[in-house]
Amino acid sequence: MELLKTVNMKIKLILSLFILITITGFAQTKVYLIPTLHSLHKINNNYSYDSLKSIINRINPDIIAVEIRESDISADTSYLKKNYPYEMWMMPRWFSSTKIEGFDWLGDDIEGNPIPQNYWKEISAIKKCEKALSIDSIYTASISKCDSFANARLEILKTFSLKEILESDDATLCNKYYDCYSELLSGTDYELIPQLNKKRNEKILFNINELVKKYNGKIIVIITGDDHYVYLKDKVKHISIYY
Repeated sequence: MELLKTVNMKIKLILSLFILITITGFAQTKVYLIPTLHSLHKINNNYSYDSLKSIINRINPDIIAVEIRESDISADTSYLKKNYPYEMWMMPRWFSSTKIEGFDWLGDDIEGNPIPQNYWKEISAIKKCEKALSIDSIYTASISKCDSFANARLEILKTFSLKEILESDDATLCNKYYDCYSELLSGTDYELIPQLNKKRNEKILFNINELVKKYNGKIIVIITGDDHYVYLKDKVKHISIYY
């Protein structure tokens, strides 16, 4: 009788372990892709920083991936303030018990190194190019043709809730703006701007896919600026926040 009890206990233990391993091994990865508005969260009462936090709290993720370079995730607050949007560097503070990962890319020239103090004003190739473009009267007149798309988007992003943004023409307007921009600057002295924007999107996509593979079976929230979201939304398999 004692032998039979021992055998039964071992069988139950083995079955329990098998079930646990099976559940763990085949747990479905859940990815949520959330666009953020950077400084516009301050003025959008329908999609504020508190709204963003509430949405993430509802999802209760295992991982939050933010638009910060992986190498900068553990940097001090003063450094992060100078280089990244508020909602990105605040995530570890808002969700201190959740694992935070970074996926951004800002250029090969600073890959793996801290962002220099004067990088955005004096060193960044794309910022230099944008500055030169802003004072080139010929090209700025041409670029102004794209402004109607940007202005229409701004009205949406300043007042709409996240659900309303996702259901609006925002993505279409965003694509039209960047297509217009790229077409006008292609083959000019300023074509570096759309080229680097495209490369950054591609790098971000690659990094996100690597994170999804790394955290197989986990609940992952990816927060990224709305422009990047438009690029990523059809390339990253994710679950809709609203049903």
